[in-house]
Amino acid sequence: MSYQRTTLGSISNKQSSLGAPSVARKSMNASGANRMSMAGARKSIGGRQASLGRKSQGARTSTIGNTGTTSHASGPRSDPRPITDKGFMNASIRSLLNYLITHNYDSTISPKILARPSSKDFNNIVTFLLRMVDTNFNNGTMKFEDEVSLAFKSLGYPFNISKTALYAVGSPHTWPGLLAAITWLIELLTYDEEVSATRQLEAEEANNPDPNSNEEEDLEKLGQNSDKAFFSYLGEAYTSFLSGDDNTYTALEEDLVQNFEAGNVGVERELARLADENEALTGENDELTKMSSSLPELEKREAELQSDLAKFHKLIEQLNQHKETLQQKVEARTEELSKNEAELQSLAASVDSLKTQVSTQELSADDVRRLQGERARLEEGLERATAMKAQHNKAFFDQEAQLTTVLNEIDANVAQYNAKCAALHLIPETAKNAAGVKFHLSLNKSAATNDDQTALLGNVDIVGTIKPAVENLKSCVVAATSEARQELLNLLDMEESSEEKLSDMIDEQKNAGMKAKKLEDTYNREKEQIDAALAAIVEETEATESKIASLKDPVALESALARSQTKLNQLKALREEKASSHQASKKAVHDEILEALAMVADHHSYCAKRFGEVKALSAKVMGGIDAKSKAVMESAAEKAMPPVPPS
Repeated sequence: MSYQRTTLGSISNKQSSLGAPSVARKSMNASGANRMSMAGARKSIGGRQASLGRKSQGARTSTIGNTGTTSHASGPRSDPRPITDKGFMNASIRSLLNYLITHNYDSTISPKILARPSSKDFNNIVTFLLRMVDTNFNNGTMKFEDEVSLAFKSLGYPFNISKTALYAVGSPHTWPGLLAAITWLIELLTYDEEVSATRQLEAEEANNPDPNSNEEEDLEKLGQNSDKAFFSYLGEAYTSFLSGDDNTYTALEEDLVQNFEAGNVGVERELARLADENEALTGENDELTKMSSSLPELEKREAELQSDLAKFHKLIEQLNQHKETLQQKVEARTEELSKNEAELQSLAASVDSLKTQVSTQELSADDVRRLQGERARLEEGLERATAMKAQHNKAFFDQEAQLTTVLNEIDANVAQYNAKCAALHLIPETAKNAAGVKFHLSLNKSAATNDDQTALLGNVDIVGTIKPAVENLKSCVVAATSEARQELLNLLDMEESSEEKLSDMIDEQKNAGMKAKKLEDTYNREKEQIDAALAAIVEETEATESKIASLKDPVALESALARSQTKLNQLKALREEKASSHQASKKAVHDEILEALAMVADHHSYCAKRFGEVKALSAKVMGGIDAKSKAVMESAAEKAMPPVPPS
C-alpha cells in the first residue's frame, strides 16, 4: 500500500537517531550529565554520546531481527518488565501524563482517565505520540488497529501488539501491555529530543568556543602530552644512542626541552590568571566588609526613632485629655441650651394663652394697666431669654467648630497612617506583612458623638489588635537582624579560613617550583658529566684502535681489545645508571608539578565556590537588613501617629 511505504519510510528515517529503550535511558542520563559537567569535559562526553548512538542503532537492528526470528520459531517472547505491577503502572501513568502536558496535548487528560482509558482516549493519545514520528499517521488510509501494530513493529518494539487488545484497550488484561508499549514509545521520543538538543549544543559550542574552557582543557591535557612527549623522546633517543647518531640525539633533546618550556609558559599564564581572579575576589570581599559597617548607624537610627515614638505617645495622651475636657464642655452647653429652648417654648405657649384670654374677656382700665405691666415684664424676660439663647448658640457653635478641627486632624493622621501601612505592605489584609490583620482605618465622623473609638475608626481596635501586631512584627525584625548579624560573622570567619588555606597553597607551590629548579640543575650537571665521559671514551677508543692496528702480536691484541671492551661496558653501565637516576628524578619532579597544579586548580575552584556563596549570602543578608531596617523605621513612624481616642 502507498500509506505503508510512506509510514515505513518516515519511521526508517527516525530510526537513524532512535535506539532501543534501555539504551535510550542510558543515553538520556549521559546527556543530562553532559549538561551539568564542566566545560572542559564536553568533547569527551560528546564522543561517548556518538558511540551510544551507534550502539543504540545496533541494538535496534538486533532487536528487530530477534523479534522476527522468535515470533516465527519459538512463539511470542514474554515481557521481562513487571507490566501488571501496580507500582510500575502508576509510574508509567505519571510519565505519560507528564510527557503529554509538557508537549501541549490538546485533549482532556488526567490520572483517572489513564487508569482505565476509553477507545477514543487511547486513539487520541497514540495518534498524538506517533504523529511526532510520522505526520501522516492515522490519516484515514488504514484501520487504526492495523496502523498502530505496523507502526510499533516498524519502530522496533520487541513485543507483539495484538489487534484484539486494541479493540478493548480499557480492560484489565489488555491495558497494562498497551501502557508499557506507550511508555517505551515515550522513552524513544525523549531520547530523540535529548540527542537533538545535545547536537545543537555541541554545534553552538563549536561556533562560539569559550577561551577559558580551552585553557582548562589544555591544562588537563598538559600532563598527558608531557608523558607522551617524554616516552616518544626516550624511544627515539635510545635508538639514536644505539646507532651512535649524536646529532639526532641532541636535536631530540632540544625538542623535548622546548616542549616542556612551552608547557611551563601555559602553566605560568594560568597561574597569573588565577592570581588575578583571586585578587578580584579579595576586592569584592573587602567591599562586602565595608558594607557591613553601616549596621551600627542603623541601630543608632532605630534608638532615635524609639525616643521619638515615646514623645509622640506622650503627646497623644495630652491631646486625648484636652479632647475629653472639650467634650464635657460641649455636653454641658448642649444640656443648658435644651433647657432654655424648653423654657422658651413654655413662655410662648403662655403668651398665646394670655392673648387668647385677653381677646375673649372684657378688660377694665386696671386690667389694661396690669396687662401692660405684665407685657413689659414678659418682653423683658423674652429679651433676656433671647440673649441667653444667642450666647448658648454661640458657645455650641464654638464647641462644634473645635470638634470639626479635631476630626479633620484625626482624618489627616488616618490618611497618613494608611499610606504608611500601604508602603509597609500591611494593607490589604492579604498583604505579605499583614498576617491576616486589618490595618486599614476609615474615619466615621457620624460616630464622633458616641463613646466608641472602634466605631469611629471603621471598627478597628488599635490597642487590642493593631498595637500587638506591630509589636510582634518589630520583634520578628529584631530577631532576623540578630540572626543576619551572626550569619555575617560566620561568613567572615569562613573567608579568613579560606585566605589562610590559599596562602598555604601558594607557599607549597613556590617550594615545589624551587625543588623542580634544583632537580633540573642537577640533571643538567650530571648530563654534562656524562657527555664529557663519553667524549673521553670515544677518544680512548680511537687511540686503542690505532694501537691495535700497529700491534702485530695476536695475544697482546686480544688482551688490549678485552680491556677496552671491559672499560667500554663499564662506561655504558655507568651511563645507563645515570640515565635511570635522571629519569626517576625527572618523573618525581613531573609528578610533584602535576600534583601542585591539581592542588592549585582544586583550591581555585573551592575558593571560587566559597566566594560565590559568601557574595550571594552577603547580598542576601544586606538586602534583608536593609528591608528589615526600613520596615522597623516605617513601623516606628507608624506608631508615632496619634491614634484617635475614644469619644
